[in-house]
Amino acid sequence: MFIIAGILCVSVLGQLGYDGYTEWQSGIDRTINRQNKFVEPVYPLQMFTRVQFPRQFSRRPQVLLMHEEIEWNKNRNINYQTFVSDVTVKGFYINYLINGPAIIPVLRIRWVAFVDSEAEVQYVNYQFEDLIRLRQGFGTRFQDFMVQYYLKYPTPRVVAFIVGAEIEVYDSLTTTIQIQLGKPTGSATPVRLLTRDRCHINTLRIAYFISSDYSTIMGTLGSSDNYFNQFLDTENRMKLRVQRFEREVPSTFIFESHQNVLAQGITGFDVHSRAGNFYVKVGGEYVDKKSSTFHCAYGTRGDTVLQYMEVSYILHPPALPPYQLLVEENATDNQEESKTEEQQLLNESLIP
Repeated sequence: MFIIAGILCVSVLGQLGYDGYTEWQSGIDRTINRQNKFVEPVYPLQMFTRVQFPRQFSRRPQVLLMHEEIEWNKNRNINYQTFVSDVTVKGFYINYLINGPAIIPVLRIRWVAFVDSEAEVQYVNYQFEDLIRLRQGFGTRFQDFMVQYYLKYPTPRVVAFIVGAEIEVYDSLTTTIQIQLGKPTGSATPVRLLTRDRCHINTLRIAYFISSDYSTIMGTLGSSDNYFNQFLDTENRMKLRVQRFEREVPSTFIFESHQNVLAQGITGFDVHSRAGNFYVKVGGEYVDKKSSTFHCAYGTRGDTVLQYMEVSYILHPPALPPYQLLVEENATDNQEESKTEEQQLLNESLIP
């Protein structure tokens, strides 16, 4: 009887939704990691990876992709895309499409899957005909767009992640993509895309994460701090050079690094096209398992000259699904009843 009631609750809550109903999971995919077929590729290179969720969702989740680490060879045009397909309660597919000529030997992807009535993922493809100013010309250039969403978000927050691009850099000293988000409204957020020098952006694929959930911490780091982080350009080029930022976690979170969902991905960059291979890496971690502080970091290595970097992050508590909450509540009620009975027996035994 108990099991039937739990299943019915999960079905109703999962389909209709209610305040506080959330399920979140996250993981990393390292499909592209210096294997021969990526170091010496034959284009076009298309492949997919099956990702299985550690725990089955109560209903089909949304999946957000972001890039934690990427490398491609210098002074070469790049053309690649990553996208999600066939999402079920048990897993999904990450699809990779690389058209060259730049070789991409390393591409590490962070995925975040969630069932949350106050959050949304939008993948927007800016095509060749859309990027009139960015795909031609020289100097600093920008174009303005709008990202629209449902009116169910009264106080939305938005972050953006680059998940694909076609860029021409043959005559450019820099490879540059910058995303500037304006002030969100209840139905849309203004977006400005920028580049500079002779970097020509022919297409761009961006993942937008929109949320009005008060328990989701999200933001962007790097752009306003680059003036103080010029050591990334000049320090020892043989090791990974990293800039770290510290953020405090609210007391409502569980201070266990393996439970809270902490994700970080690339939002923008400005890299010297001819000084070395393009290489950037981002990541997030707790100081320790019981700490109320977590680190966000970005950096580069080798001969890469990183002049500008911007990353976005998302932090969310583990958010148990309804059936687990029901089990925990019932277990707590049973424990309380048991304690009450034990206390009554104890009191009775003390009566002379």
